[in-house]
Amino acid sequence: MQTIFQIDVQKDFDAPDIDRYMAQCEAGKQEDYIRNLISAICSHISYIDSKIDDASRQWPASRMAKPDLAVIRVAIGEMLFADDVPDAVAINEAVNLAKLYGTDHSPQFVNGVLGKIER
Repeated sequence: MQTIFQIDVQKDFDAPDIDRYMAQCEAGKQEDYIRNLISAICSHISYIDSKIDDASRQWPASRMAKPDLAVIRVAIGEMLFADDVPDAVAINEAVNLAKLYGTDHSPQFVNGVLGKIER
């Protein structure tokens, strides 16, 4: 989530230097998983953001708080590209991250957007 946040702030989705971003996080045994997920999200960012816009018509991706947006993008990435992660698990993890990094309203907002996308 933090890496996707950083890539977004740097406006670097087109050709991110994943090695540079990965050097700043502690991935441990999940480094390959994280690299693949980040790569998939970056490669499909327009599609992911269109899914967000469709699910949250009054609050498009371009207007969302960056932490909430990063959490939602990661969850959608897992829902679309990580076959071994059930959608419910991706959503639950996103809600937990929203509790840590977002506002008091973030968990409900993230859950609502991802719930619409899941359906």
